Parts: sequence; C-alpha cells; structure tokens
Amino acid sequence: MNRILVAALAIIGVAIVFPPRGFAGGPPLSEASDLLKRSDLTRNAWETYLNRTLIRNYEDGELKDEGAFEVSIKGDSKTLVRFLNPDVKGQYLLMLDDAMWIYLPNTRKPIRITPLQRLLGDASNGDVARTHYAADYAPSAIREDNLDGTPCYVLELNPKRDGATYNRIEYWIDKEKVQPRKAEIYLASGKHYKTIYYDKYAMVSGRLLLTQMTILDRLREGRKTIMSFSDYQSKEIPEKYFNKDYLENLK
Repeated sequence: MNRILVAALAIIGVAIVFPPRGFAGGPPLSEASDLLKRSDLTRNAWETYLNRTLIRNYEDGELKDEGAFEVSIKGDSKTLVRFLNPDVKGQYLLMLDDAMWIYLPNTRKPIRITPLQRLLGDASNGDVARTHYAADYAPSAIREDNLDGTPCYVLELNPKRDGATYNRIEYWIDKEKVQPRKAEIYLASGKHYKTIYYDKYAMVSGRLLLTQMTILDRLREGRKTIMSFSDYQSKEIPEKYFNKDYLENLK
C-alpha cells in the first residue's frame, strides 16, 4: 500500500488493519499454533501408544549412568512411565493432567513430584512424560532463522497450563518438514537452563517419528544427556493404569 493512499485513508478515518505478524519479519503469529501442533506429530504419532526410552548421562564425554523406561501415553494428559533398570524395578511415574507422582515400592503412597525435577542426568520428568507441546504452551512470537543450513521457524513458547515443564522455550521447527530441530530452555529467573537438539528421526509404520534428542546443560559445562526412543507401538492402554491408586498393583 503506497504512502499517499495510507495518508488519505488516515485523514478520512478509515482503519488500516494489517495481519498480525511475528517479529523480525516473520510469518503471521496465527500460523504458530498450527505449526506447533503439526510438529508434535513427530513425537506423538498416535492418540494412544507406548515406546521404550533410553537415557544416557555423560560428564566430560564419559558415560556416568543410564536408565531404560517404558513410556505409555494416552492423549495429551496421561502418561505412565515404568522404570526398567533392575535396581529401580517396581518404580513408576504417573502424569495425570497437571499433576505428577512417582511410586516407590517401599512407600505406602505415591509421592507428588514436578515436571521440572530431574529424572536422570539433564532429562527432566517432563522431558519423558509431557510430549504434547501444543497442549502445554502458547506461541507468543514467531520469526525465521537458518539453523545449520536448514530454514526454520522459531517460536517463543510460554506455558498455558500449570503442568507445563518449562517457563519459556525458544523452539526451532524445520520449515519444510515441520519437525523440531532445537529448543533453548529458560528458567523463571531468566537463566539459560539447557539446549535440546532433536537429532534423529525414522519412519515407523509410515510415520516420521523422533528417535533421539540431546540435552546440553547450560548451568554445568561438560554435561549432556542423550535420550533415545525405540519400539514405538500404537496400542490401546487400559484406563485403570492412569490411576495413582492403582500403581501399587503394578509391582
């Protein structure tokens, strides 16, 4: 719209409405929510499914510990994590809506925990149990960037529900493939907490799914955690398993 026409419209009182946009010349902010939902499909191919998650924790390049988990997910509000290592056999983590508990065989009742607490290494409880970002976060800005030669959209995500793991995320999504590439995580204090790279994807039953992500600790140098995902299965999971009073029966 040329300047003369804009001035004329302003003089006669005609409102000029431009579509909402992100910052730094990015696309309209209205596209961000759809991008986020579509990118979630690379981590949640089915409404109800399970996978095997392996977490390996490194310090200065040396493997310090590792843990294997069976993760069962139903929709965007129910997750059951079964600990598979022999030394923690019988432990379970349950996410139900905005609440999260851990069950230990030697305790009478499940213990309330938070998504931000560390599960193993730099992997938080929420990194395993809360995989639907579109349900937990609302985009507040969008821009374009080039990440290692790949054109990306960058979304700024802020929590929209109490159970969200992080206070603020800058989230890189591949423009062409609409899959996550990187996340910069910030605490409520503003500190840069960690960087997550979504490293590897594979075709599973005709769907492109995430198979590895790497977490770099930004508060403690030399520490990183690699999370690998395998054995994805579309499977109906009984509703009774997502009940904290039922956990004792799962030993």
